Amino acid sequence: MKLTEEKTKKLTEQFREEIAHEFDTDVTRKMTGKISRFLHRFFLKKTIMSGFANLRNIQEGTPVIISAVHKSHIDYLSLGTTIYKLGDGLVPATIGGTNLFHGKFEKLLPQLKCVALDRERVTPKKLRSRENLLYLSTFYDYLMEDVLDKGEMITIFPEGGRSYSGKILPLSLGIFGIAKRAINENTKKVAIVPIGLSYDRVTEDSRFDGLRKYKDWNPKAYRKYDKRAFIHHAVFQPKTIAYIDIGEPMYIDDFRKLDKLEKELRFQMGKLIRVTTVTLICRAIAGKKFTPLDEVIQHIRDDLKIIKKKKLLVGKGISYRTASMIFRNSLVHLANRVRMRDIIRITKKDGKKVVVVCRKDVITYYTNSVAHLFDDDNKN
Repeated sequence: MKLTEEKTKKLTEQFREEIAHEFDTDVTRKMTGKISRFLHRFFLKKTIMSGFANLRNIQEGTPVIISAVHKSHIDYLSLGTTIYKLGDGLVPATIGGTNLFHGKFEKLLPQLKCVALDRERVTPKKLRSRENLLYLSTFYDYLMEDVLDKGEMITIFPEGGRSYSGKILPLSLGIFGIAKRAINENTKKVAIVPIGLSYDRVTEDSRFDGLRKYKDWNPKAYRKYDKRAFIHHAVFQPKTIAYIDIGEPMYIDDFRKLDKLEKELRFQMGKLIRVTTVTLICRAIAGKKFTPLDEVIQHIRDDLKIIKKKKLLVGKGISYRTASMIFRNSLVHLANRVRMRDIIRITKKDGKKVVVVCRKDVITYYTNSVAHLFDDDNKN
């Protein structure tokens, strides 16, 4: 049904109100410190960012879209607070799903320059509706007029949600829709900056299998289960290190081959994922119930050769460490029963030490998270 001019105007105003951020510099300054302390009190040992110069050195006047991997609920918090600190108050406008804007976050997130996107409205099937097409058009117009045209950056997590499998998900082509609209007679190209986010232990890792089931079954039960996981991990489980790696900008001026652009951007984001002690052990025992410890150590040695050859990024506890030391370093996250991390166990079988897999889903998750870095070396 065609929308009348009056109806179109009313809906446009309503949509802009739902989408718009209400950035408050004072609130952001105060909350950044509080959020950072909260993260490091309950979740993070430290945050390590590299490549910030790739973001800082982009020529003034070039529209900038930050494209980040999405691993955990704390991605937005750790990325935003770290950029704010290193960038002397730099705050990109971050696009977040409307599902995040509830409770206390309904008012807080817009003040932290978070832009709300109703993903349900913009799914391909829903875009047959004129009302939803108007919503998408209003969303793009807002980003152009109130963000990019004012010289501000945009942060987007183009996978559309956390990856429950560990793999980097196909990217929404909406990121290129934003980039394409940013080009005008004064701006000939757009900079899309890939960012890799890695953790020694992803906060929700042991809950992803359950979250997948709840999501299909009952949205309310899903949210409660997700919230309980967040609190449970904050209180009981060992803290982790967050790695934020900023890649070189992709300067784009041609949007005719979107599939090729998506593949290249996903490749660049994937390159910035770090191999950690946990992912090395998970690779060594993936697909097996029992693995002799000496086989695990040998697999780690072989992977270390690949890491050196391909110059892959690594987490703490790998460089200049032996395979045995790497294995021991991983146990705080994989075999820590006091902290409820009963992912693997070490026992004896036929007189030999063996590693027993207790949580196959967690092992698979971490194996998948770095599989793209090793695939071409392990096809035999």
